[in-house]
Amino acid sequence: MGFFNLLLKTLLTNMISLDKPPLLIAKDGVSIKEESSWNTKDIVSKSSSIFAVSVDYHWQNKFIYYSGVPDGVLYRVKLRDDGGFTPKETIIATSLFDFYQYAVDWVHDKIFWIDLQKNDTLYVSNLDGTMAKTLAVLDINSIKKPVLDPYKKYIYFTSSNGIERIGMNGRDRKVIYSDVYFTATDVGSDIAIDLQTDRIYYKEQLYARISSMKSDGSDNRQELTNVYNSKSLTCYQGNLYYLGKKYSLDTFIRYNPSTGTTTEQDLGQIFWDYKIYHPFAQISGTNPCDSNNGGCTHLCLPNPTGEPAYTCECPDKYIEQGNSCVEST
Repeated sequence: MGFFNLLLKTLLTNMISLDKPPLLIAKDGVSIKEESSWNTKDIVSKSSSIFAVSVDYHWQNKFIYYSGVPDGVLYRVKLRDDGGFTPKETIIATSLFDFYQYAVDWVHDKIFWIDLQKNDTLYVSNLDGTMAKTLAVLDINSIKKPVLDPYKKYIYFTSSNGIERIGMNGRDRKVIYSDVYFTATDVGSDIAIDLQTDRIYYKEQLYARISSMKSDGSDNRQELTNVYNSKSLTCYQGNLYYLGKKYSLDTFIRYNPSTGTTTEQDLGQIFWDYKIYHPFAQISGTNPCDSNNGGCTHLCLPNPTGEPAYTCECPDKYIEQGNSCVEST
């Protein structure tokens, strides 16, 4: 009942104010912060050997993911019905010091991640880390955190080319935005997609501004200026959220694109990473692999072109043999 009580509490709270969502944060450990008093519920306590630096979650399955330094491992805990959490599981292990280039797909139940030590290789796996497959060698020469659109079945990331997208099956890669002054280090990981309005927001450090465009790269426009200390962009309920600096501490800022107004709330601490933690942030979609894994024996991956709706793939160390996958020798 603990999960459903949390769900009910969250829904009732946000019926009153949808623009004040709870936050899942990485601040050495992992916590949930709720407005308006920013009450904190610890999920993973600070460890003397591991510091959590990134977070993500799968609301429907009650999973919370986090990675830490210096071990470069992605962990997972599950919210129990009594409100507690299961012991952590190791999901993905890398050779990175600080691994945070991953994203959880709540529609197709997959994890996508980029390994910077392997020519920025893009991988996919099941939610438990099994069936891992190499999708593409991106060779983007930069540190990026992928941003997902599970409804259109694309992954977005920044590179030295600009802002790019690639299908969740590793195909149909395309540069959707580039600028003569645009560099990977300029934008960093600060891109976000508004799934309601189909717009991508991105930070241009050189110009100290935040701009936006449609997810195909069209209708590019300037949104905010003089945002020198902004970071960690995300979207929710048609609004853009980001962290700013005030007195050396983080401020949670909401920008309404319709009115052009911003509101600020002091958080009183500095976060490594955060996600808006709410079921409305992970609205369910159509999973073409839902029924019998799409008929695939191993991996079933969504196809952004829709012809067919999915592709059957073999994980790494397996080869295709007929209509199945067999372990390679």
